[in-house]
Amino acid sequence: MLRTIGLKLVRLVPVLIIVSLATSLLIELVPGDPILAIIGMEGEPGDYERIEKELGLDENVVSRYFDWLGSIFQGDFGEQITRPGVKVADRLKQTFPVTIQISLMGMAMALLIAVPLGSWAAYRAGTRFDRVSSGAAFGIISIPSFLAGLLLVFMFVFHASVPRYAVLILGLAWSLWLLWSAVLNRHDQARGMLLRAAAAIVVAGLTVWLANKWPSFPRQGFVRWTSDEGRLENFRSAFLPAVTVALTEIAVFMRLLRGDMQATLQEDFILSARAKGMPPVRILARDALRPSSFSLITLAGVAFGRLIGGTVIVESIFRLPGMGSLIVNDGVNTGDFPVVQGGVLILATFYVVLNGAIDISYSYLDPRLRRGR
Repeated sequence: MLRTIGLKLVRLVPVLIIVSLATSLLIELVPGDPILAIIGMEGEPGDYERIEKELGLDENVVSRYFDWLGSIFQGDFGEQITRPGVKVADRLKQTFPVTIQISLMGMAMALLIAVPLGSWAAYRAGTRFDRVSSGAAFGIISIPSFLAGLLLVFMFVFHASVPRYAVLILGLAWSLWLLWSAVLNRHDQARGMLLRAAAAIVVAGLTVWLANKWPSFPRQGFVRWTSDEGRLENFRSAFLPAVTVALTEIAVFMRLLRGDMQATLQEDFILSARAKGMPPVRILARDALRPSSFSLITLAGVAFGRLIGGTVIVESIFRLPGMGSLIVNDGVNTGDFPVVQGGVLILATFYVVLNGAIDISYSYLDPRLRRGR
């Protein structure tokens, strides 16, 4: 295991060097002059040449890259060109936690919803639940993220009573269904009937409590985790952006897990567990989920890396001070290459390390891989 981790860390260095070099070369092709952003259109030609020489922009891109790379090995990300005196590392420290929190919350929401839905849809393949959930997944996949964000703002900000009453109606309907199923199965064991009745009461109570405590969500802005306003305000400001990035992932994860688990449920060890009378929840959660999760974990890792680097649209809709906005607005649009290089390096490092961790997790999920090593 330690040898595997060491090899993956060694492979990390050339990948990051290639990514950072490609970023440096590509940024030269993007329109925009950082010197013009500093002096404005009314600057004198002499000022342009002087600032160009002071910033080292008169050198070729390869020389600038190796100067930057030498500074990186010393832990120095440099300063912004368009904002002299502002360190790039400080800007990254301000924006990276925002993007990480939105991505983590979105991924957690996606997995918490997709795993039980996909598992149950596989177990109940061909039933009404399977058809409805599959149709809903296909519909959600077709909605682009910017449209999903606008719809969420419309529903949760400008018409906040609609989702509140929807939650109330759905929760009470669920509790009534549980009570009705308890009545229909009254001839079964008394314990099962009492469990259904107790679950109905719990669901109804939680639904009424949630409807009464339904929070209001801000249209835009972000309250940081360390601010004086508290953790609740932080989650309230991050909720809608996280839901926006989670919607598509929920649909994709659910469809993928359903297909893999449907095949796993036909395996002999699952049929044996069913023959022994094991409860469906135990079969799905303990026996079928682990061997069915390889593709899901791989896709989740790729999706998480994509969310971290691709939340610029969501950040623009909700005016979030994240990495996407920093790289695009402060970096690409003005040609401020230290910002772009530093941001891309951080994102690439996180992405490569995450995928390495996913590869290592396979040996935990499948004991055959451990024995093979």
